[in-house]
Amino acid sequence: MAEPAGRPLADLAAPAALAAFLRGVERRAAVLAELQSGDPTLGDAALTRAMSAFRPLALEAALVDWPVLFWRQLVSQPALRRASRARPPAIVPVCSPAVRVALLLKLAAGLDDSQAAAVLDVAEGSLRRAIDRALPRHADGSLDIAAWSTLQAGIERRVRELPTARSLRLARIREAALSAPAARFFPPARRPPRSVWAAAALGILALAGTWLYEPMHGNDPIRIVALPAAGEPASRLGREAGLIAHPDFALLADPAGERFAQEVGFLSWMAGHAAAPADADRLPSTEPASVPEDGIPESSDAP
Repeated sequence: MAEPAGRPLADLAAPAALAAFLRGVERRAAVLAELQSGDPTLGDAALTRAMSAFRPLALEAALVDWPVLFWRQLVSQPALRRASRARPPAIVPVCSPAVRVALLLKLAAGLDDSQAAAVLDVAEGSLRRAIDRALPRHADGSLDIAAWSTLQAGIERRVRELPTARSLRLARIREAALSAPAARFFPPARRPPRSVWAAAALGILALAGTWLYEPMHGNDPIRIVALPAAGEPASRLGREAGLIAHPDFALLADPAGERFAQEVGFLSWMAGHAAAPADADRLPSTEPASVPEDGIPESSDAP
């Protein structure tokens, strides 16, 4: 019987599901890391750390949350976040690291807008504006659909045609990430330490002592004294006064500013790349990540 996708997998199912998921995304992840960092060696090192960090998180998370968790771990690696001096292949447009990673989450990872925005922890509108800055354009500023299609096809070709040596290295990276101690998947039953048994014995003796102890005034009656009724509060705050006194009043009064503050990191990372004149909400479509029939979310076929 299949595990529901909305809760963590059982211990027996977790290792197999995790192996299938990582096998499904490793090629796309390797291409994204290489194009973002500009160096396949740096990219594979970042992927190694991301897979190792993702494994314990995945075992505690619902299956449907795995894609966002994995790609968030990958793009947060220092080698990818500090790729301001990276020299990616000519196939990738020249842009800032934030713009480039937003573009690669769509094309290399195959995520839809909502998933890519969740990975970067930004609004979908901010994501689309970032991608819009990297779109190839004609001299008059209009979108170059042919160049966009060439970019998509080139990245997909890199995913499909990884060299055999690179595929074998990715398989070793995956196996290393999965080779956690068996106790992580199947925790052994541990015996309580002797101190626990000693404390339990002392507790039993103390309880027995309370029964054997005969107080000097054992026949004194128990007295019950009723408390006076609670009075009315001295004053009550109105709705407006209550809001003003709220400790988070500044955030409640400016929800737009709160959302902007949450995106400051991504926006500052994206700064320095001139905005394009086209409408950011009209981007060329990309194919979303595929989901296999067995319910394991993955972005590509296994090698």
